[in-house]
Amino acid sequence: MKKIILAMLLIAPLSLMAQKVGHYDLQAVVQDLPAYKTAQSELEALGKTYESNLEDMQKEYNTKLQKYQAEINEQTPKNMVERAQKDLQEMQQKIEQAAQDNQRAFQEEMQKKLAPVFQKVNEAIASVAKEGGYLYLLDPGTMQTSQATNFYVNPAMSDDVTAKIKSKLGL
Repeated sequence: MKKIILAMLLIAPLSLMAQKVGHYDLQAVVQDLPAYKTAQSELEALGKTYESNLEDMQKEYNTKLQKYQAEINEQTPKNMVERAQKDLQEMQQKIEQAAQDNQRAFQEEMQKKLAPVFQKVNEAIASVAKEGGYLYLLDPGTMQTSQATNFYVNPAMSDDVTAKIKSKLGL
């Protein structure tokens, strides 16, 4: 029994050393995809449209505010002052709601446009991992920007498979 345990203890590290680990640069892969570039330009145009609409609303608000400040004085009837203040307040709320709605719509559109791109990339990564017999394929760039800061990929001890992933994607 002791010999079996001793043999297992000696063999276990060898089997762990036989596992292959690779790394890749997701940003480099994604940025070269035509579908990603198209999605980015479409999202940029959409963002500019939303921004322009909000700027127009803000200009209209500022114009009304200036008019209110110029026309309202001590002789202005109280009901007119209250109505003007209410109009300004409602307009400000509309601007805030539009900004929230634009943000939500932009996020949904970004998800809709980028999800297929990342699905395709993930499939290529899985294919490279399977074909190459890799236990892990890691993106050090993603790990550094996430909360998982306790991971480190030693490039000298793992294979860079970025070119293989790009090849799978036809790049």
